[in-house]
Amino acid sequence: MQHQRRGPRARPRQRFTPVPWPRNPVRWLSLDYFYFHFTNWPNPKGRNGCYLCYQVKRTQKGLSLDVGTGVFENETQQAFLAQNLSREEKYHVTWFMSWSPCFQCARQVVAFLRDHKYVQLSIFAARLYYSRSPQYQQGLRSLQGAGAQVAIMTPADFAYCWDIFVDDPLQPFRYWKGIYINSCSLSKSLEDILRAN
Repeated sequence: MQHQRRGPRARPRQRFTPVPWPRNPVRWLSLDYFYFHFTNWPNPKGRNGCYLCYQVKRTQKGLSLDVGTGVFENETQQAFLAQNLSREEKYHVTWFMSWSPCFQCARQVVAFLRDHKYVQLSIFAARLYYSRSPQYQQGLRSLQGAGAQVAIMTPADFAYCWDIFVDDPLQPFRYWKGIYINSCSLSKSLEDILRAN
């Protein structure tokens, strides 16, 4: 997947603590929250919430037009429902999630995708949520079966999210120890889950 870098913002840098959220969605994550919640350690402590960074693009005659971006906390279908998506258009929605969807969220998203054939969904997760649970594994397979692309975030995806969703354009993204090996290991685990019957 090719990503475009974001240019510098003209507005002054704003710091905020996203809990409690002033509204859902918000436009930016603070850098501290990004590193805390998106670091791809397999079993991190204290990461109880799921953060979902989304992009919506309208696809038209080979062109891709930005519709919106934002960040949700502990929401899935809201990332669709918050957008006014016209049935007359086609859309590509991309999610970058701190955890892969739970089985209940997966069920809701699958139902949405079946009722909204004009929406294509790509999900990139930093980590796998309860990856040994058969119920959660089936949830991931059902997403793929409904036409969603399901993948683990690569180091390039983390850097892209930093550029688009983190409210600190002057700070470069810092790769943490283990980012490459964790991404590869989690990708292998997801591949095994999606291939299982």
